[in-house]
Amino acid sequence: MTYPANIETLKSTFSRRTGIAKANKFAVYMNLPLMSIDVGNIITNVISGNFNPLQIINDPRDISLLCETVTMPGRSIATNEYMTNMKARKMPYGYISDDVSMTFLLTGDYYLKNVFDKWLEEIIDIKRKTVKYKDDYVSEIEIQQLNDQNIPVYSCKLLKAFPINISQIDLGNTSENTAARITVSFAYDDWQETSTTGSAIAAKIGQTIFNRFL
Repeated sequence: MTYPANIETLKSTFSRRTGIAKANKFAVYMNLPLMSIDVGNIITNVISGNFNPLQIINDPRDISLLCETVTMPGRSIATNEYMTNMKARKMPYGYISDDVSMTFLLTGDYYLKNVFDKWLEEIIDIKRKTVKYKDDYVSEIEIQQLNDQNIPVYSCKLLKAFPINISQIDLGNTSENTAARITVSFAYDDWQETSTTGSAIAAKIGQTIFNRFL
């Protein structure tokens, strides 16, 4: 006989399952396509006195730190209806994965705005009105759910991902204390769950190697 759940059984479940997953504990990693350095932007920052040589370095942690929100990809079954015995039934024939959106805080040098603008230029040449080869502009993006110790407990990878939309940026005289943000939507061929153990080790090694150059 099954007894109805109460607050004690709920607390026991959370305790047994290492607590509750927190939506603000996550990490995002992506390999940016090879893009040229924006010399004009560097000169502008030098003239204005805002240039820092470290701006040239693309630290992969910057994207994760500046990512304010991200959607973990889902998956749905595509079905067709057919009739049998006067009753409509659904028959699966494939699956659908929704686009993934990320919102980023913008730094004073508009780093991520420039990064994603250049990525779009690697997809479509606006001046020549041509579309480039897909394999030249796609990337892999990894999204992780972290626990309280910042260790991945769930990780998935977007395969052959690329941005399809960069949101407008709202500016105004009444937004003096408001941080500027952009939202970027990504399309991808598919996604797959990845090993959290390997992701945790890779993240630790990557951070250790980078720290040696600081």
